[in-house]
Amino acid sequence: MEAAKAKKQFVVPHSLVIIAAVMIIAAILTYIIPAGVFDRVENAAGQTVVDPNSFHYIENSPVNPLTIFSYVYQGLNNSRGIIFSLLCGGGGFGVILATGVFQAAAGTLARKAKGKEWMVVAFIMTVFALLCIPINLNSFIPFAPLGLVIAQALGMDAIVGVSLIMLGGAVGFSCGAMNLSNTGTAQTIAELPIFSGMWYRLVCMIPFLLIAIIYVVRYGNKIKEDPTKSYVYGIDLGSNTNTDAVPNFTKKDILPAIASAAGIGCLIYMAITGTLSNETSSTVYIYMAIIVGLCAKMSLNEICKHFMNGLKGMAGTSMMIGFAYAITIILQNGNIMDTIVHALASVLGYFPFVLQAPAMFIMHICINLLITSGSGQAAASMPIMVPVADLCGITRQTAVLAFNFGDGFCNNILPHAAATMGFVGALNIPFGRWFQYMIKLFALWVIIGCIMLMIASVIGYM
Repeated sequence: MEAAKAKKQFVVPHSLVIIAAVMIIAAILTYIIPAGVFDRVENAAGQTVVDPNSFHYIENSPVNPLTIFSYVYQGLNNSRGIIFSLLCGGGGFGVILATGVFQAAAGTLARKAKGKEWMVVAFIMTVFALLCIPINLNSFIPFAPLGLVIAQALGMDAIVGVSLIMLGGAVGFSCGAMNLSNTGTAQTIAELPIFSGMWYRLVCMIPFLLIAIIYVVRYGNKIKEDPTKSYVYGIDLGSNTNTDAVPNFTKKDILPAIASAAGIGCLIYMAITGTLSNETSSTVYIYMAIIVGLCAKMSLNEICKHFMNGLKGMAGTSMMIGFAYAITIILQNGNIMDTIVHALASVLGYFPFVLQAPAMFIMHICINLLITSGSGQAAASMPIMVPVADLCGITRQTAVLAFNFGDGFCNNILPHAAATMGFVGALNIPFGRWFQYMIKLFALWVIIGCIMLMIASVIGYM
């Protein structure tokens, strides 16, 4: 009987299996949804955007489901900037973790925070929320192993490890207070001063962050009491990170710790000053690996070995991101993305005034299922949503906020979003298990977003 039950036990599909299934669905949709396009024009800022009055149907160009894997190479090529940065970041943090410095610091912190683990969770999530106000969340994917070290030191699991970095950062990024690529692009298209209306976007961060912290702390406490309730219980994540009986932070750890902090500080400084890119971050990760390794008295051969081991840990993540990008390419080749955007914008006027901004938020979530790139979604949807907002009496600032929420928060549950697959892939968490964990928080975020948008409509947020 037990053997029969074991055979029937549900096996969580690998993340690549889920992505491939979405690729097939995307290809099938190109047969069902009529092909249509907007004309693209260059605006005064030199950006290529759609002409909202130019939508027209064209001859269908369906994508054969049997050819979906031919788009993976192009997906890898289109995401090469993120991939190269992730590989270098994995190598850099591979060296840092090999020194044992971060494990010692996390272990010491956990022992001192005994009984107050929630304070550590709240602090780290708040820090990353603040860091991601100006920085793209994808920049912190290489930090996932460090989140795992902290979570394990607190007696929690890999899900919490991802949450510490990803969900705190998701709030800062998704509210869009100072995000140049997303908010900046959307506000430019809406003919608003860049970063205007920042005060309300900062206010919006508070309820989003509070509910995220409470959600993570409650989950973490639950699995501390009963580890079998972990979403990854019994799953071999292949992690080499072990914080059992880690030593205390000692004098020998000071120099490599300072070097690590300096490297991370350099990344943050470049992000704030607008000079951080995939190229510059890759360079910093390489220098950080060398300097931290030398400070820890590693030989050059040891540094290279640990760098390559860390890089290998990001190889699978990089491949999943390439597969995820292929989904967008399939939809683009099928010419159905503009059709869906046009259809969604057409129904907005049927909602009561107070619900129009929340409806716009939900529509951006739908659009984000097709276009996960923030700047790409802004270029495709905002030229349509701005005149619709004007006609409905919604302020343009509110329309931008609806875009921010719809583009940002949704990226934490999509199997083809670089942020989701980057973080869960870095720790080998099956996407299905992450989705089970994350969908409840996402639903709470949607409710909060709708409330904040209703308030924005009522106060005439400018």
